[in-house]
Amino acid sequence: MAQRQLTTEDIYGSDPFAWVALKTLGATPVTLGLFFLLTSVLYALILPFFWGYPLTVNGNDFIYMFLVFPVAGFFYAYQPTRIITTYESVMRFLRDEEQGHIIHFEKIIRRHNSRVLWIIGLLFGLMGAWFGVTYSAEHFGEYWYSTNWFQIIFVHLMRLLAFYCIGVTVARHIATSIELNHLFESADFPLTLDADRLDVFRSVKNFALEFVGVAALIALNLGVQPLIIDPPILEYSIYVALYFIVAPFSFFLPIWEAHQRMVHIKKEILDRLHHDYQEESQRLYGEIHRDGNTSTEYLHVSEKLLQLDKMIETVSKALVWPFEGTTVYRLAATVISPFILVLFELSINIVSNILAGT
Repeated sequence: MAQRQLTTEDIYGSDPFAWVALKTLGATPVTLGLFFLLTSVLYALILPFFWGYPLTVNGNDFIYMFLVFPVAGFFYAYQPTRIITTYESVMRFLRDEEQGHIIHFEKIIRRHNSRVLWIIGLLFGLMGAWFGVTYSAEHFGEYWYSTNWFQIIFVHLMRLLAFYCIGVTVARHIATSIELNHLFESADFPLTLDADRLDVFRSVKNFALEFVGVAALIALNLGVQPLIIDPPILEYSIYVALYFIVAPFSFFLPIWEAHQRMVHIKKEILDRLHHDYQEESQRLYGEIHRDGNTSTEYLHVSEKLLQLDKMIETVSKALVWPFEGTTVYRLAATVISPFILVLFELSINIVSNILAGT
């Protein structure tokens, strides 16, 4: 009987926007990214000219409209395929194991079919649109995005859709991570000194890092806002706090159960080796004190002790995380990267104040 295969429709679940845009209209990652790019050109450049406003789009607006929104649309459409690839890598590993794991496809499909996933996206989209509409209404007629109600509704409808895509991708990532952890619960991982040698570890690690990289690109606007404008404190603080919580959490969540299993397996092996070492050392002690024994008669026991000692040393070096230590530095650098310019300016100001005071 043919193995059950997950499809992109399984990952779309009950997400209405995915079914309309990706399934019915057949949008690809590139076309959805271009959709957000072209609508940005329309409402930020063409319509303001039509309304009689000069080009006043600042650097932060450009990052939002020509980087953040297209990237959000692209990744929203691309993510289901990446999720399936990661699931397939894990399932292939589990099927290759001798225990014969039962993979509950129905449970995975139910998880992705949950309305909670797209409702999270909708709430995030509504929050982003609400902040935008409220600010535009307070400055009605002052800026290109608040020149009239048609412009306000159009601009923030696109903002709602873009933020919806961001919220759904986060929810999908969390749902996938939970199911990956369930799949790893009873897996027996081989001890390794190089996590990238095992395809399943490499696949899940790349899945997590890829998401963090996209999150960092989307967060770039947060990093440059203080350098260009005075951002609304409440809205800005919410987005920055969410980013620094979600980005690191999204990396460790999909690999957490794999880590737990690796710790358990390593501990079991070390416990057994230490037990055998103690038994052999006790036997050696007895051989040494037995009357009439010579060194050649207990040499075999001492060799076994040496072998066990080497095995204990080797196993102790085995990894308990499914990634190399340098991955943590890559993660930290990626998460912080959107705020490098702000941190650089802050450092210069601190040094300048110190020098001015001397």
